[in-house]
Amino acid sequence: MNKQKFYLTTTLPYVNAELHIGHALEFVQADTIVRYFRNKLGKENVFFNVGTDEHGQKIYNKAQEEGLELKPFVDKYAQRVMDFCKLFNVEYDNFYRTSDTKHHELAQVFWNKCNENGDIYKKQYSGQYCVGCERYLTDKELVDGKCPDHHTVPELKTEENYFFRLSKYREPLLKWLEEKKAFVKPVYKMDELKKFISEMEDISISRLRENLPWGIEVPNDPTQMMYVWFDALTNYAIAVGYGTDEERFKQWWGPVQTCGPDNLRFQGAIWQGMLASAGLPQSEKLLVHGMVLGLDGTKMSKLVGNIVSPFEQEQKYGAEVVRFYLLTGIPTYDDAAYKEDDLVNEYNSRLANNFGNLLNRVIHLANAKEAEMNNEATVESEFKATVDTYVKEINSFYEDYEIYLAGEKIDQLADYGNKYITKEEPWSKEKPEAEKILNNLSYLLKHVIAGYSPILPVSSVKASEALEKREKLILFPKLEA
Repeated sequence: MNKQKFYLTTTLPYVNAELHIGHALEFVQADTIVRYFRNKLGKENVFFNVGTDEHGQKIYNKAQEEGLELKPFVDKYAQRVMDFCKLFNVEYDNFYRTSDTKHHELAQVFWNKCNENGDIYKKQYSGQYCVGCERYLTDKELVDGKCPDHHTVPELKTEENYFFRLSKYREPLLKWLEEKKAFVKPVYKMDELKKFISEMEDISISRLRENLPWGIEVPNDPTQMMYVWFDALTNYAIAVGYGTDEERFKQWWGPVQTCGPDNLRFQGAIWQGMLASAGLPQSEKLLVHGMVLGLDGTKMSKLVGNIVSPFEQEQKYGAEVVRFYLLTGIPTYDDAAYKEDDLVNEYNSRLANNFGNLLNRVIHLANAKEAEMNNEATVESEFKATVDTYVKEINSFYEDYEIYLAGEKIDQLADYGNKYITKEEPWSKEKPEAEKILNNLSYLLKHVIAGYSPILPVSSVKASEALEKREKLILFPKLEA
């Protein structure tokens, strides 16, 4: 990866339904990481790709269920993803749609490259196909004869399809992972990824057009359509110039990719095999976030009825409150239940009582004492050294994509400020002494605001302006449980 350039991409959610809170988690985590690196490297040196996956059997089926033509159907749900991004302050540089004509052309270019390298062949195949997963399942993956994720009995399909020689890249990828030990985060996912790769077999990468008319035509064979995953995965490369701008591609390639745990096989094994086949460098990093569970600790499912809507949560609490909880109340790389009581408690404790309270106390006292502050040059050296140690740790966590831990450390810095003001009692001091204390605290607050900036982009701007203009405001009104 070019160290002066930072490229991050999310996975592309299917546009067959509304986004749920698990999608929201991935999007806001990615946006937070991107905001940190924009601050560090400059906006022109960061590229953030999001988008929608708009082909496949379940999208075709769902459009028929809703009685809509396919293009209006995918347009409707793609717009909802864009609406979500706007609502939750997810500032992408590129919104990728796999139904775009340009994507069709360039996905075929990628296919042809793999074919030129002898990695695509045709054969008859029978297998158990799960429409929900958009893939064939093996007997050992089934639970009581059903898909473990969708609880449905797979369809038995027999077709002549094109196959990709994924097995050819088992050993090269395992060797690469031995050299790239930090490729996947969290590290305990590495063994799972190695197991996927060591068991890789050739995979079917097309479907008969008569069974799936919605997708990308296989080059030089109008009877077949590209398998949705093979088609969609190419977006990561196409988004930064693959097939259109070789110089731009070289400049940006080496993505940090985010995905959920159920996507590890596709992002960490299949996509890496496709890259190797096309003669392209592997991805730089794969961040596998945890799964957001239902209130009872089980996986969210439409069948079970425990899906949480980010749009409904925003209506109830506001976008930044929901964003704050997803980022600092749920561990970045662990599965965790989404609990509204925890959301309220985290917000009240960390923002209303800690950060917001400190901000108002400092502004109120500075005005009452007519004390100068926001003067970094006169911050006491011992106090500055303590704050700077916190800042170094916060930035280190961001650099390591540890948003939850960065949030904890920012909260500790604000708490240190509240303990300091209580101990020093500037309200009881004469102006010169009070001014020293309040100026120290203005330095601390500046860094609390900077730390929260990737997590709370709107509130951080308001907090910064309030501190600079010395204007009191209730930035974080308390929530009722």
